[in-house]
Amino acid sequence: MKSGKGSLSPLFRPRKFWASAILIAFLAAGAAFSCVFGVFAFFAATLVAAFIGLNEFGRWPYKTNLVICAGSAVAAAVAGVFTWMEVASLFALFFAISSYLLYFRDRSERLAPALALFAEKLAKAESFDAMVECAWRSLQEMAPEAAVFIILADVKGDLYLPEHFGLPERALKRNGGVPWKVYGSGRSMRIAKVSTGRDQPLDRDALSILSAPLAARAEKLGVLQLEAGTAGAFGEEDAAKLALAAAILAHELFLRGASEPGDDDDDKGAPR
Repeated sequence: MKSGKGSLSPLFRPRKFWASAILIAFLAAGAAFSCVFGVFAFFAATLVAAFIGLNEFGRWPYKTNLVICAGSAVAAAVAGVFTWMEVASLFALFFAISSYLLYFRDRSERLAPALALFAEKLAKAESFDAMVECAWRSLQEMAPEAAVFIILADVKGDLYLPEHFGLPERALKRNGGVPWKVYGSGRSMRIAKVSTGRDQPLDRDALSILSAPLAARAEKLGVLQLEAGTAGAFGEEDAAKLALAAAILAHELFLRGASEPGDDDDDKGAPR
């Protein structure tokens, strides 16, 4: 299926040599035009575009792309087309772009191992309660500046905070707050500026809320929620990360609920 509403965006795209060849040709043509007419602004734009393109679509590593583009700038200075001060400004620009690219690349490279370790820890937990406690501690490590809430649903559809960190179990009132909205709709919510009366945060000092449903095989299991003491603390990228963590936790909750059904007397325990 290549089109349609349910199609997925491609995540795995093998890098091909022809992309690097086209970008090198673009760099050569743009540099030649700039040098002939002595237009430094066009020369700088060509180098920056080629540098970003080579890193995003080319097959060569970052250092090779930097040598190619920086070498072109040095060659133009040695030939006397542009001054060394202009070339120095290009190097400052390359440094800023490199820092930006490496920062986001580092963040993306940390995401998968962190979620893999999270899933591994949950799978190794000996019991349902130990798994919930492990999930709570792990999520708090991944979001050290936010309050983490794992909210589970019992067999009656009531939401409660399970026992954790030595705190007793606590039932949530049906007050129309964010957890109930997310649980009922099955959709994530991101609140940039909390209204206490409308959103009903679990932390009274919360100014931002990010909440994702816990669901597996069309079964609602609860809600995973982060709350922060600053407004606008969470972005769209944070929402995507929380949804991934929620999917991992929901899968483990579903498996544990099937094998550890909990106490029938109070309908608590595993959310089944």
